Amino acid sequence: MKLLKFFMVLLAFTTNQSYSQNVSKDEMVKNFVQIIGDEIIDVAKNKKLTEVQKKQQIIKLIDKSTDANWIGRFVLGKYFKTATVEQKNTFMSYYREFMINTYGPKFNSYDGKKFTVNSVEKQSNFFLVKSEFVPQNSDVVVFFNFRVKENEGNFLIIDFIAEGVSLIETQRSEFNSSINEQGMDKFLENLKIRIDELKLQNSKATPKKAKK
Repeated sequence: MKLLKFFMVLLAFTTNQSYSQNVSKDEMVKNFVQIIGDEIIDVAKNKKLTEVQKKQQIIKLIDKSTDANWIGRFVLGKYFKTATVEQKNTFMSYYREFMINTYGPKFNSYDGKKFTVNSVEKQSNFFLVKSEFVPQNSDVVVFFNFRVKENEGNFLIIDFIAEGVSLIETQRSEFNSSINEQGMDKFLENLKIRIDELKLQNSKATPKKAKK
């Protein structure tokens, strides 16, 4: 009897191993992004949650699914090499808070009908994921692209691209311009002020517009 159980466990293990080997990286990336998109929609359309609760939950989803360290180094650009160790550490801790509190709430209104990953394409050292979102009260499709990288068997988002505009490219341009004009220390000081303002804003419900 014990011998039979051993062979059954062995068979189950080898079957699972075979399945994981047969799943392509493209399929794994597709599933990763699809799950995140579905989770965001589920939170956004949950009527039991307040607007503030939705914001906070989506912020957590964005935080766990993005590589803030990689993005932070990228958007700092040439200044990552010239900054002091203290400035780098300060920026990296600030940037994570800035990113999730800036872009997490933008998905708060995405209580759509459907989120679909259309294709996955391997490009250099990352995957380009093309997807679409159908809003709740419209049939006009919104197209999103994601850049996803693999790190030790885990997948993380490193860029959001909407209407051809890259988040990280835009921020690198903005941040580098600010550092060039203000200097690193002043830039970090102003970034902290922006983060505090964003956190305060995300802790409050957005005032509803008066009906005409």
